[in-house]
Amino acid sequence: MGRKKPFTTTVYCGCIDGRTIRKVLRAETQEELNEMVKKFKADLEQGKKVYETGYFGEWADKWYYEMKVPSGISNGTLVQYQSAIKCIKRRFENTPMKKITLSTFQCFMNDMAKENPNTGKPMAKRTLENLKKVSSSIFAYARANNLPDIPDFFKLVMIPKNSPVEYRRALTETEQQWIIETEHRAQLPAMIMMFAGLRRGEVIPLMWSDIDLKRGFIHVTRSVEFESNQPIVKQGGKSDNAVRFIPIPPILVEFLKKTKQESSVLSQYVCTSASGKMFTKSAWRKMWESYLTDLNLKYGYENEIAKFNPNIKSSELPMKIEPFTPHYLRHTFATLLYLENINVVTAKQILGHADISTTVNIYTDLNNFNKFMLSESFIHKLNNEYAIAA
Repeated sequence: MGRKKPFTTTVYCGCIDGRTIRKVLRAETQEELNEMVKKFKADLEQGKKVYETGYFGEWADKWYYEMKVPSGISNGTLVQYQSAIKCIKRRFENTPMKKITLSTFQCFMNDMAKENPNTGKPMAKRTLENLKKVSSSIFAYARANNLPDIPDFFKLVMIPKNSPVEYRRALTETEQQWIIETEHRAQLPAMIMMFAGLRRGEVIPLMWSDIDLKRGFIHVTRSVEFESNQPIVKQGGKSDNAVRFIPIPPILVEFLKKTKQESSVLSQYVCTSASGKMFTKSAWRKMWESYLTDLNLKYGYENEIAKFNPNIKSSELPMKIEPFTPHYLRHTFATLLYLENINVVTAKQILGHADISTTVNIYTDLNNFNKFMLSESFIHKLNNEYAIAA
């Protein structure tokens, strides 16, 4: 199933110097397109130069719809582009491209670093870098299409030093035990992500035929992206390196054997929704929220359960544990590889990183890890049930 094409229409603007002027409008839904047409005609009646081709908003839309949608890039990347364009449009949608200067754009970046309008909190460094990247691409696209007097200043745009860095960490030894000991529908994908390093998009389409429990490895050959909540399976993964064989430790082999023997749901997929089908985006989110709620109740309130008001739902309890995402589990697996002295080249292949610098950065950050703080029991696990035969 391919990506949906945008809804488009052409609106007549009049004649300029004997030339008929028309403007193409595009939107994700018919409802949004109808609103755009309504606003466009209202602006036209008020005498605004809606047919001008030098406004940032129009070129941003052209860049996204005409250049990026047909290129086959991932839906996740497109979502990032859409989010960036929406944010930049708040400031510059009706600003002529040639009037956006280094100073005005730097002020915009500084403001976003102070407060993200969506969250009310400082915008993360990674998000700011995406705003700069998308804006630079839009300007380059406009120049390539002969829009005159378009500045090129983005190499000089600075990411504010005080912008927060998105932090992803490995789970602690205690938190890893929570995963191992707590039964829940999410325990199966969590174990696979923590002890094999699969991404969420790789866990969802994983089949039992992809797992060799005798020789102890998982063959990753496909991934999913979500379109309008529905999973779209594609061969391969986030990059060419995503297709890989992953050696898995004894603890995961035994867990998968037990799960397969005890499973009452006959499905070719390893991890399924409650109905036995492939996860939709909302089904995964609800399962993960339920998982964190159960872990919070069991470990955040373990000494206070007797004091609970029976009318209080566990989902209404404040979080006493630190919530974690599936990517925390993947980072945990990378940390286990490091602690087992797996060399960086082999770790890159196992993790499926497109660029070895990603693996190197993880390993470099872990160089400050104090191995002497590991418990004897954890060291024993690293050498036995957690051991990767790589």
